[in-house]
Amino acid sequence: MDFMNSMKITTLLVIGFFTFFINSCGSDETIYDEKQEDYAPEAPDYETFSKELQTLEDKIVKSQTPDETLLKEAITKFQDFAAFFPEDAKSPDYLLKASDYALLIGQPEKSVKLLVRIIEEYPNYNRMESVMFNKASHQDFELRDTTNAKISYQQFIDKYPNSDLVDDAQNRIKYISLTLDELADKFIKELESKPQ
Repeated sequence: MDFMNSMKITTLLVIGFFTFFINSCGSDETIYDEKQEDYAPEAPDYETFSKELQTLEDKIVKSQTPDETLLKEAITKFQDFAAFFPEDAKSPDYLLKASDYALLIGQPEKSVKLLVRIIEEYPNYNRMESVMFNKASHQDFELRDTTNAKISYQQFIDKYPNSDLVDDAQNRIKYISLTLDELADKFIKELESKPQ
């Protein structure tokens, strides 16, 4: 019986030692998940981050062909800038560039989401006319989401009734059910039928 008790005690001591050892090796650092409510990454230094973005933009401009890796990095960092410095006048500009880059690398959904973000968060943005038209156009041509494209075109017309793009928006609403080929055929036939 004494042998059995000493084995149990030894086993418990070994298990206790390993449990203590494993727990003491862990870090006290809190690990955050971006989806957590209390996740708040530390904001970078404004000047350093701005210079980093400028360097990234310079690399993109200097590259002969768009480098997808650089464009993806720019999309992420431009969104980060707007998140860290939402009141900065550059934030909507960076989001617009991120939208353009997303479209360039074949991510039209992300492009439209970024345009929606600009519309919602920066309603007085000085390039809002272009933002709203691009949103409708991307929904129309890239996503072929004709229902939302019609709504977006109409919102654009309502907000900017004197824009040079109103005729384009009205024509897209009128002919939105046509494919690009059908639309091209229609306009060719109209041109051919006009007297010269």
